[in-house]
Amino acid sequence: MEKKFNADNTITPKELAKHLRQPEGDTGKEVGLQMNKGNKHICLNSYQVLNPKNKSHILEIGMGNGFFVKDLLKTADDLNYTGVDFSPIMIDEANVINKPFIDSGIVRFEQASIEKLPFNDNTFDYITTTNTLYFWPTPEDNAKELLRVLKPGGKILVAYRSKSCIDQLELSKYGFTKYEISDVENLLSKSGFKQISSKIIKEPDLDFDGKVLEMEGIYTTGIK
Repeated sequence: MEKKFNADNTITPKELAKHLRQPEGDTGKEVGLQMNKGNKHICLNSYQVLNPKNKSHILEIGMGNGFFVKDLLKTADDLNYTGVDFSPIMIDEANVINKPFIDSGIVRFEQASIEKLPFNDNTFDYITTTNTLYFWPTPEDNAKELLRVLKPGGKILVAYRSKSCIDQLELSKYGFTKYEISDVENLLSKSGFKQISSKIIKEPDLDFDGKVLEMEGIYTTGIK
């Protein structure tokens, strides 16, 4: 079993949900560390499913404190990485954690919203995002924005938990939009992506706020 998430119960479910969407202040920093526990397997698995080619430019939406960027960079040679997050505190933390990569010019972080990304059309070879879908304000428009900045033939990967999984959590009552595979596949299709497919990967159980959960990640991919 994985380490406990929110082991000391210092954060209420409503407050935790708020910070999962947009971490703020010292509590946001702590939530970022907690997310590294809960997201470890789904993040690492998503990078393997993404399977980037050498010398690709990758955009990650909602990378949190960027703890797993080092693992993504190991999946191929000469990768160039851009991370975008809605939260200023997560940008600050990611800049500290990834300073050697930033100094070498292969990693950068931008504070921005998925509603309007600060990039030109056809910029990235790959886009990946993990556990952000629940918080997209206008999902079809947001998916089209991702399509815009992806190169023709580029690949998107959306990693998420099923509705039936997150329904077990009290925090999911606060600001979460929940999805099953068919919902996400339809969303990407309507937004213009092609060759859409999904896979499920089982994970170790997680003690989340005192409740043992059977965990699995869903990985839906599409091509521009």
